[in-house]
This record gives sequence, structure tokens and C-alpha cells, in this order.
Amino acid sequence: MKKHRAVALIMLVLVLGGTFVQANTNSEFLDNGFIALYYHAVRLEESFPRINPMGLAITEFEKAANDDQTAGEAKLMIGLIYHYLDRPGTALDYFLEFAELHPEERWVYSLIGDMYAAMGRLDEAEASYGQAVLTSEEEYVFTQAYVGLGNAALDKGDYAYAKEAFATALDGAGDYFDARLGLGKALFYLEDYDEAIATLEVAQLQAPRSISLLYYLGNSYEAAGLDDQAEHAFFRIDELRQTP
Repeated sequence: MKKHRAVALIMLVLVLGGTFVQANTNSEFLDNGFIALYYHAVRLEESFPRINPMGLAITEFEKAANDDQTAGEAKLMIGLIYHYLDRPGTALDYFLEFAELHPEERWVYSLIGDMYAAMGRLDEAEASYGQAVLTSEEEYVFTQAYVGLGNAALDKGDYAYAKEAFATALDGAGDYFDARLGLGKALFYLEDYDEAIATLEVAQLQAPRSISLLYYLGNSYEAAGLDDQAEHAFFRIDELRQTP
């Protein structure tokens, strides 16, 4: 799952980068940063180990951050890179700086919420997701913010609110795996095992190799007295864990 998220994040960086380059055609440092990210996306460092495209990208974006006209875009890109590198505290600082420079871009609070959540600062995560939900006009950001609210509620044991948040996310994007998995978890903890099974079985079609999904599906089967199905789910987990 982490690998897929990493690839998705790099693609997001490249897409955003293309947009920003068009808006700032005279920004050599931004251009260089996006080129370095492209080198990483095509795994250039595997052929040339001495090259560090991510480090180069950060260096170029830091140069762009010194220019008032490109500071916001540069800080956002650096934040995305540190998010990709699993450094949420550092990423958070850059996202907050971007939000300060571009207060009209309220969607960034969904990313800010993700960083707070990754650091275990759930109250601040919830507040940030709330800002994204209230102000965002982007469907993806709206959906992701509700998934964040649902995950924070799960961590706090507020399963009823988690169920509501994940259901709202699914209303906005019916094929969103993370939202469906979250809803299945919430239903399991609410002991609504039949609904949990129905939800998780649909999610399994989207991600048949998800160990987290199989864990909750297996436990839901077991709680519902479906021992054969539970045994199969747990056997599948063992198989996946032994797969390189």
C-alpha cells in the first residue's frame, strides 16, 4: 500500500508541477525542481547511484522559495516531497507556510490534517480536515478530508462518527477504497457485522491483497459465525505475509 501511495504522490507532484510551470514560465528553479522529480519518477538513481534527484529537487525548490513570485508553489512542492519521504513534521511546516502565503487555497488543509494525523496530533488533524471540508470546492479534497475525519474518529474510539464520516466520503467518491475500508472497520467496531461484511466484501474487489481489509473481514466473518469464510480470510493473510 505504501508503494502505491508513493507512486500516486509523485504523479500528483508532477501534475501540480506542470500546472505551476505554465503559470510561472520564467521560473528556472521551479523548472529544474520538476525535472529532478521526473528523474526520480523514472528511477534514474538506479542507473546512476551518485545522483540524488530528490535532493536536487529540494535544493532547486528552496531556491525558488526565495522568490516572492514562486515561494508558495515551491514550499508546497517541498512539503509534498517530505510527505513522500515520510517526514510529516517537516512537510507540515512547509504546508503551513504555503497556507500562509496563499490563504485562498483552503484545500491544503486536507494535507495539513494528514500530517497532524501522522504525528498523532488528532485534535489538530480534525480541525484541519474541518477547514478543508467547509471551504473546499474540489471533490477529491472534500472526500479525502472526510476520510481523515473518519480515521481520526476511529483512533479516538468514536465509531458512530467514523461511520458517518466514511459514509459521507463514499457519497462523494463511491469507488474510494480507503473510505470503504474505513466504513467496514467502523461497522465492525459497532458490531454491525452483516453490514461490515457486505462493505468489506465490496472493498475486497478493489484491493484483494490488502491485509488490513482481510483482517477486519475475517474477524467480521468470525463474529457473525461464518467460520469457514473466516478461516479462508486468515489463511489468505498468512499467504500474503509470506509473499516477498
